[in-house]
Amino acid sequence: MSDTTNVLQQYASQIRDIFDKFQTTQRTVLDATGEKIVEAYVNHKRFLVFGSGHSHMIAEEFYARAGGLGYVTPVLQNELTLSDHPMKSTLIERTQAMAKVYFDLYHFEAGDVLLIASNSGRNAMPIELAKMAKEAGLTVIAFTNLSQTLVSSSRHSAGKNLHAYADIVIDNCGAFGDAGFDIGEGIMMGSSSTFIGAFAAQAISILVAVKIKALGLDIPVFRSGNVDGADAYNAEMMKRFSKSL
Repeated sequence: MSDTTNVLQQYASQIRDIFDKFQTTQRTVLDATGEKIVEAYVNHKRFLVFGSGHSHMIAEEFYARAGGLGYVTPVLQNELTLSDHPMKSTLIERTQAMAKVYFDLYHFEAGDVLLIASNSGRNAMPIELAKMAKEAGLTVIAFTNLSQTLVSSSRHSAGKNLHAYADIVIDNCGAFGDAGFDIGEGIMMGSSSTFIGAFAAQAISILVAVKIKALGLDIPVFRSGNVDGADAYNAEMMKRFSKSL
């Protein structure tokens, strides 16, 4: 067996272990998350998703996907991604006052549900956004790495990390620092948060749809835009939930 095959198998095994831990230990909180989102849906409130840096991909996984919920409000501004400059989103997520920009821009309201993805859970802006949302009467859900955030100092003025302001905490079960594959000499690679985050986003979306179906309500799910006939259906879905965007 080649060294390459060994490495791939070892990394795949590590990811499977994390995945197994996640789906075993986080079932209750994932179900509770689904319940809160359905409650907001029934009450004509919104489900908002937020993430910056690579956590932006987890938030985006909820939005406008084939088989994804039409009922999602994405707080996804370009400056929060890595497309402008790799350090720009880092600087923004460490600037506490920036939270008010997104809070005001998206008109957060009591009864809405806000999911914030942040692996470290220590940066000031997402923490402040969670704090403002909670004080405004939103349900706050944190998707974070408890093995890291519980032993990391906060960059927020209150000295608290993201999970402290969350009503529900989803642990991504990753390694400290996210990268958990040791290639030697203390060099860590193979971040797991994106794997687990994508699964969590899809699992939560499915849970929400199943719960909505059980209530006898219309299920707001997008179809693939690359399947004939889907464009008109998806356009109607976007129109239906335009107030959420």
